Amino acid sequence: MPRSTHNYQSIFCGILLLALSSLAFAATTRATLNNIRFYNYPDYTRVVLDLSRPMQIREKVLPGKEVTRLYFDLTPCRMGADFPREKVPEIPIDTGNLKRVRLGQQNADTLRVVFDFFQIGRYRQFYLRGPDRIVFDIYQQQREIASAPTLPETSDGGYSLARQLGLGVHHIIVDPGHGGKDPGTANPQLKLQEKSITLDIARRLKLLLGGKAGFKVTLTRDDDRYISLEERTAIANSHKADLFVSIHLNAAPNKKARGVETYYLSFTTDPWATQVAAQENAVSTKSIGEMKSLIEKIMQNAKVTESKALAASVQKNLADTLRKQHKQVANLGVKKAPFYVLAGAEMPSVLVEASFLSHKDEARLLNTDAYREQIAKGLYDGILAYIHSLGKTEPGGEHSQTAASVNLQP
Repeated sequence: MPRSTHNYQSIFCGILLLALSSLAFAATTRATLNNIRFYNYPDYTRVVLDLSRPMQIREKVLPGKEVTRLYFDLTPCRMGADFPREKVPEIPIDTGNLKRVRLGQQNADTLRVVFDFFQIGRYRQFYLRGPDRIVFDIYQQQREIASAPTLPETSDGGYSLARQLGLGVHHIIVDPGHGGKDPGTANPQLKLQEKSITLDIARRLKLLLGGKAGFKVTLTRDDDRYISLEERTAIANSHKADLFVSIHLNAAPNKKARGVETYYLSFTTDPWATQVAAQENAVSTKSIGEMKSLIEKIMQNAKVTESKALAASVQKNLADTLRKQHKQVANLGVKKAPFYVLAGAEMPSVLVEASFLSHKDEARLLNTDAYREQIAKGLYDGILAYIHSLGKTEPGGEHSQTAASVNLQP
């Protein structure tokens, strides 16, 4: 065989191998749409797209006479194997303004997701990592379209709109952390699981807030069931609640770590706060770094000021209540961290770590009704003190003559 022919064949084979490698790489780097979930609530619908990896998103609105279409092109992305190939997959919803969601593979790399509206209103969409997914909140109110809702900014004096208008609190959401297939942290020696203790404390708190103080109280779960992090705040938003309080128990590699701490949503550089947030976010193994853009939007909202005030009041009263009988309980203070369970809330929201299940003494206390009741009482006192600081003494009541002071930590 002539040498030149051999060279051409070698070059051709090299090009072919490179092309095949490129195709194989492209196939492995494409995202896959694995599932579509949706939750219907009285005033909005949440649609979640489960993906295999990150990709680009482009959106466009196409007005029509009967149906207005909003579509998102996902690139590079393909439909998963579970979606039918013989026809365009369609998910009927028929609630509020949203009629259905349709899928269409535009080309090898572009998957189009189409929302068909009876009449388009306000919506928002945001991206979460680990597992990768896109969340769409479609509101029934016919308002100006926005990529994310923003509340009025705080005044120059640092008072939120809630305080400027003298708004009160009527409805409180209490969120028992974890549940179902997600047990949370555990103490094997005492056979204790976080999900059971947080539910018990939440029920006690509901009795105090609902029976003693007369507030409307809703639990995100009242039995041992799994509820996704996104759905917990969606429940609060759908009820148009005024406060959101999520109850958890702490754990640490250092078995001497003990005490109580309260968090509000924000981005942080504190290593311990990041570790605690990662632990509570672990049900979806999310990446904390991916939260920054979402946190920056949320930080514009007035609810951050009120969340910080609520956290300070809850932390002070919880620590004071427990330390009356248990001096060794440490007041670990108010902290900020990127908890996903707080990210979607449209009202002041906090996450309480009510003692360490990994500390042998605190675990023994958590195994008693008396200590759980003390935690509930501390949370109740803290929530009530915060509400008093707004100038309200009862649900929907008149302004109080003197407002309880809340010491905000920097």
